[in-house]
Amino acid sequence: MQRIFYHVILLSISVLSVVACSSPPAPPEGRVSLQDSVISIDGHISAATLEELVRLTEANPDVRHLRVTSERGDPMAAMQIGYLLQQKQFVIEVTDLCLEACANYLFTAAEERIVHENALIAWSGGALERSWIYQWRSYILPGLKSFATRYADTYLRRETRFFERINVDQHITVYGFDKNIGCVNNAYRGFYYSAADLLSMGVGVTRFVPEDGRQDFQIADSNYCQVDLSNRLLLIN
Repeated sequence: MQRIFYHVILLSISVLSVVACSSPPAPPEGRVSLQDSVISIDGHISAATLEELVRLTEANPDVRHLRVTSERGDPMAAMQIGYLLQQKQFVIEVTDLCLEACANYLFTAAEERIVHENALIAWSGGALERSWIYQWRSYILPGLKSFATRYADTYLRRETRFFERINVDQHITVYGFDKNIGCVNNAYRGFYYSAADLLSMGVGVTRFVPEDGRQDFQIADSNYCQVDLSNRLLLIN
């Protein structure tokens, strides 16, 4: 719950920053490029990322391979990219990091996943987590309640529709917060799953590189923990 409270306060501060500054600084844009029939996204996922990706796929309709490195991004733009990956049956390749919006909406929606050695794919919340903002309405600064709750509701509706469309368990973004099966230690930055648990949630085939008998995720970073979904009786209702 401390984590949720933190997100509520952070949202309030973010909104105040937008109101207080006539020209708030924009987040750094991710780079989108095409080389050797592989599209690459490197960095922050935004509406501009989506626009350039659409342009490249329309100009190169036979390209079906996306290599991505991203630690964060705009969830709405990432969901639209996820729809595109599903529609065109893209393979997604992760050589380094795929966190937050990348894990939520790109990694889950691709037709197939290629994960390199030492790559990190991890989740740390989504619309289901942020929808709990309703439980903390009294802590939101006056004048921001309507905006915050309206944003959370819109985000939740769109994310629910997204996961229904790609046929993946929406709770993939929040199982790590469940007190029975999750990573309740607040020191963790995020959580990940075994290949078998990803399959059980509807995420398709994952291949590991190098192909030397490795069949699962091997994440050495102690800031991330593995969620065990083997006992279905303990899952979130």
